[in-house]
Amino acid sequence: MDKWDIVYAKDMPKDLKNGEYDEDFGFYVNKDFYIVSQMTRGRYVDLVGNDVKLKISNGRTSQKWFFDKKKKTIQSRRTPSYGIQL
Repeated sequence: MDKWDIVYAKDMPKDLKNGEYDEDFGFYVNKDFYIVSQMTRGRYVDLVGNDVKLKISNGRTSQKWFFDKKKKTIQSRRTPSYGIQL
């Protein structure tokens, strides 16, 4: 049973800057996106208070999300302390 991994410096993942694509997670770092349902009405995931709901597009920041590389979470742009753990 291995207790350690050896990772050579040249193979270490680089620190990604805002807007760069993270291949491990499939997101652009700190770049806004919407989560849109593929159901017939195409509703958006919206943060309402502390609840996540499906609503029609309204352009509010409560429907904008971004990937936080350090926390490895999807964060709400309106309330960055609210996130979805990946």
